[in-house]
Amino acid sequence: QGFQQAFKATLNLKLYLQGYYTSGGQMENVLYNQGVIPTSGNECDTIEIQLRNAIPPYNQISTSNAILQTNGTATFGGTANIGSAYYIVIKHRNTLESWSANPITITENTFYDFSVGANKVYGDNQSEVESGVWALYSGDLNQDENIDLLDLGDIETDINNFEFGYFASDINGDGNVDLLDSPTVEANINGFIFSSHP
Repeated sequence: QGFQQAFKATLNLKLYLQGYYTSGGQMENVLYNQGVIPTSGNECDTIEIQLRNAIPPYNQISTSNAILQTNGTATFGGTANIGSAYYIVIKHRNTLESWSANPITITENTFYDFSVGANKVYGDNQSEVESGVWALYSGDLNQDENIDLLDLGDIETDINNFEFGYFASDINGDGNVDLLDSPTVEANINGFIFSSHP
């Protein structure tokens, strides 16, 4: 075992969130639409990025929150060991927890693109939102790793309450919780979509 150096990892990622995806490699400016930031820019939403050990019990080694840009890019801000391999885990407030298909060896400058194929996520667990463009499944509002009727119930409650603003139930990220948010979740429920990881 050679010397391993812990460092401020330069780990750049690309990924899309199904409900927020519009077209042409872009997502909604959700933080602006939901009133979190005052001006429209390139910020989609905040995600949590974790690095986990490649061997059981897959302990969490490092984590950081990052702003996911509307073009799907995000940068990990935690630490890692150069030459070590980790699963990359993506968590988001209304998205199914998703792991990289395999452990990724961290170099001084690592790039991992989830969006180029279903097979970039563990269990081929992504949705094709446009020809050749793949996104993490939206609709797991209660973060139980399953998209089911419990999540749809949360959306229906917020629709009935005419909610708008920073709500996970705003699946399409337009700032309002309304009937436009239900179809994506209903389709994922009908597809029996749940999180797949080691």
